[in-house]
Amino acid sequence: MGPPVIWILLVDPLRNLLNTYRMILEGEAYRVEMETDLKNVQGRFLSRRYAVLMTECYPPFEKTLEALRWVKTYSPETYILIVTNTLIDDRSYGELFDAGADDVLIKPYPPEKVLAHIKRGLRLRQLVLKNQELEGRSILDETGFGVKGLVFSRTHFSQCLRQELKRAKRHVRPFSLLLVEIPDRKALGDRLERFCAELARVLRKNIREEDLVGRENGDFGILLPETDQRGTEALVRRLLALVQSDSAFEEDEHFRQAIRKLSFRSFSYPGRFDLPESLMAAVEDIEGKIPSS
Repeated sequence: MGPPVIWILLVDPLRNLLNTYRMILEGEAYRVEMETDLKNVQGRFLSRRYAVLMTECYPPFEKTLEALRWVKTYSPETYILIVTNTLIDDRSYGELFDAGADDVLIKPYPPEKVLAHIKRGLRLRQLVLKNQELEGRSILDETGFGVKGLVFSRTHFSQCLRQELKRAKRHVRPFSLLLVEIPDRKALGDRLERFCAELARVLRKNIREEDLVGRENGDFGILLPETDQRGTEALVRRLLALVQSDSAFEEDEHFRQAIRKLSFRSFSYPGRFDLPESLMAAVEDIEGKIPSS
């Protein structure tokens, strides 16, 4: 068996620069794919796990930050290298690292320098993968298998909650958590698994790409960055109407009974953010394991 294939995704608006990167990296036996815009990054990652994402910093700046957050949430082990000729102030520099960037290189630079950074990043990636293996930590929840979009495990969802709340407090930005609770699971019996899968499908389909869905103590949670209490209340009304009108729930009497008892609870920052005890305990446990950045 030969050495493992290492895939690198390059993202830059200049095709001639992409081709230059590609020749340098393929000369080191890396496998390379290229994009000229961040909009296709999610699709790429959904079809392949990349060891390295090497990307330019795109305007508007928030577009780049959203892409980095998504990649680091979906694939925490991916090494993200920002290569840019954009002038980055101290605050923006910090925001890049908060969003998930592992390193920043300012253009121009010699090929030897970018190769040195990538090799260092791959060593760090191996440590992350080993840590995941040792902890036996699963990122995705099986409820989301077959759902267009992602449903994260309780452990990973709690970690994302901690990160998003920390970011909201640091930058004084609105942030909300929405819990969708299934009250009488026993009544659903062996239908519970399918009920949860259908509910995950409707929830994931009808929220923004940057919103995160995960499991919480058998129920569902949704993380809503840049969303205040008013926006969350509007989303609750919309989701409830969509669930009630969905054919999967209309056609099954047991499902119809269950959705009448669905409970939506929201928590918004700034404001009181009194989490349920189980979720607070999970966040505090993660807080104790992860060094503060």
